[in-house]
Amino acid sequence: MKTWVRRVWLAAALGLAPTCGAWRLSVGGGLLAGIVPAPSPAATALGWQFAGQWTREGYVGQRWLVDLTAGQFATRPGAGGLLERGRELGGLVLWERRVPFSYAFRPWVGVGAGVTHYRFDDRLRLNANGYAVGTSPDDSENDADLGIGANIPLGRSWSIGITAQTGFPSHLSTFGVTVLWRLF
Repeated sequence: MKTWVRRVWLAAALGLAPTCGAWRLSVGGGLLAGIVPAPSPAATALGWQFAGQWTREGYVGQRWLVDLTAGQFATRPGAGGLLERGRELGGLVLWERRVPFSYAFRPWVGVGAGVTHYRFDDRLRLNANGYAVGTSPDDSENDADLGIGANIPLGRSWSIGITAQTGFPSHLSTFGVTVLWRLF
C-alpha cells in the first residue's frame, strides 16, 4: 500500500497519470545534418548518428520522449572557413502529443530541451581559394538545446524519428532523421 501511494504522489508531482504504461525503448541510426557557425563564414555539416529513444505514455494522446544520440560529422566550409571533423553526444527530453491528420497518419509531435557536447578536431583553416593554409587547435563545446521533434510510426515496431535543435551559446543547429526499431 505504501509503495502504491508513493507512486501516485510521484506521478502527480511529475504531471503523469498514475496508471501510465511502462517505458518503451527504440534504437536506430540515420543521418545528421547541421549548420556550424565558424568565425567567418558558417559551415554546413553532414554525417551519421545513432539514437536511443525511451517513451512513456501519460494521458491519452500525450507522452514523454527521452532521445539520446551519438554522431559524427564533417563540415564543408566556405572560403576562409574551417574544415573540421565533429562528434556529438546529446540528450533531449520532449513532451509529445499525437496529431491525428487522418485515420492512417497519426504522428507524434513535440517540443523540449536538452544538452549536447560537441568535440571538434582535425581542424584546417582554408584560404579564399579553398586551400589549407594552417591548422587550428581542437575544440569542444557544451550547449543547452531547444528542440522540436516528430515521430512517424511506420508499423508496429518501426518508426521514423525527426529532430531539429539549436544550441546556446554556440548556436550550432542540427537536424537528424533516424529510422527506429522498437525493442520493447
